[in-house]
Amino acid sequence: MSQVIITTGRRCGKSLLHLLVYAANNGWTARRTRGGHVRFQKPGCVPVFTSSTPSDWRAYRNALAMLVRADRAGEAAHG
Repeated sequence: MSQVIITTGRRCGKSLLHLLVYAANNGWTARRTRGGHVRFQKPGCVPVFTSSTPSDWRAYRNALAMLVRADRAGEAAHG
C-alpha cells in the first residue's frame, strides 16, 4: 500500500487537496507551473491544468472530471 504525503502552502485550498489525493491515488503527478496553476501529468494521458486557487465549487468538480476523462481516453488508446 502506498502512502501519499502532500504538503500545501498558503495558495492551496481544501478542494485542491482532495484533488491532489485523488490524482496521487490514480497515478498522476502534480507540479505547479510558473503562472501558479497546477499541472497534472500521467504517462499515456494528456496533461490537465487547473487553478491552484479555485474561484468556486465548480472548479474542483471540473478539474476532477477532466482527470477522469483523460484517464478514460488513455485507457481506450492503449487497449
